[in-house]
Amino acid sequence: MRIDSIPPKELLNRYVHVRERVVAETPVSGTDEAQLTSEAKTFSAALKAAKEAVETRSPEEMRHIQEVGRQINEGTYSVPGRDVAAKILGK
Repeated sequence: MRIDSIPPKELLNRYVHVRERVVAETPVSGTDEAQLTSEAKTFSAALKAAKEAVETRSPEEMRHIQEVGRQINEGTYSVPGRDVAAKILGK
């Protein structure tokens, strides 16, 4: 039993003909467009602000950050629980 009686060569010719017609009818635009959601714009602004904050740190702040980082890596950094609770509670 034969399902498709169209010879493969003729089938290929029909495909090529239809494809050429579709390509010819499709107008080519030289521009692309992208739209950002408000959330993406907010994220972008926050990322930019964070980058600027890191780049504008004073030498004293950088030394303190490096010192805390060193202590964390060595396992000697400790913050009293009261200080953590006070910050969480906004005191």
